[in-house]
Amino acid sequence: MTTAKPEADTLRNRKKARTKAAIQREALRLFAEQGYEATTVEEIADAVEVSRATFFRYFPAKADLVLHDIGDLTVLAALDGLPTDGDPVDRLREAITGLYDTAPEAGWTQNERRERLLRTVPELRARVPGHMAQAIPMLGEALARRYGRPTDDVEVLALSGAIVGVAIAVWTAGADDVAEGFIRRHLALLDAGLGRLRTGLAP
Repeated sequence: MTTAKPEADTLRNRKKARTKAAIQREALRLFAEQGYEATTVEEIADAVEVSRATFFRYFPAKADLVLHDIGDLTVLAALDGLPTDGDPVDRLREAITGLYDTAPEAGWTQNERRERLLRTVPELRARVPGHMAQAIPMLGEALARRYGRPTDDVEVLALSGAIVGVAIAVWTAGADDVAEGFIRRHLALLDAGLGRLRTGLAP
């Protein structure tokens, strides 16, 4: 029996990632032009030149197009590239800030389209907190790997839960803000919230 070479697996994974990103990119463009409700799965599939079946292999439902955030994995990859000394939360803040400071204009535009939909479409808005909570195990695995701890270490569990909890609280508090510049305001509030994990509530 033959097995796939690592190089072939890597190429396939990259192709899948490109296809998934292209589907989301075209969907967000169509949502911005036509509206979320008015845009059909068929229109999105046609725009990317994939079949309906291929679309559903990547996204089980139209809502998942907006909920999916490629930035989750990107932040963790950036975190892995930073030194392991210093406070873990400060390193995470550094990873997030560094990514957004270097992001191209197209990335800002796509993220703004996505966030605007999450904040203004009731179906999507209701699902955001639960969707964000799903990042806790993924962040826990990254922290455990980074600091040589088991994934069920109570400190790893507490820290990953606290970080995602801050993210959920900050998003919920600012969910009505869709005015110009709201993404940067959200990032500033998130950074401040994460900073409070070290200092606690100011007197």
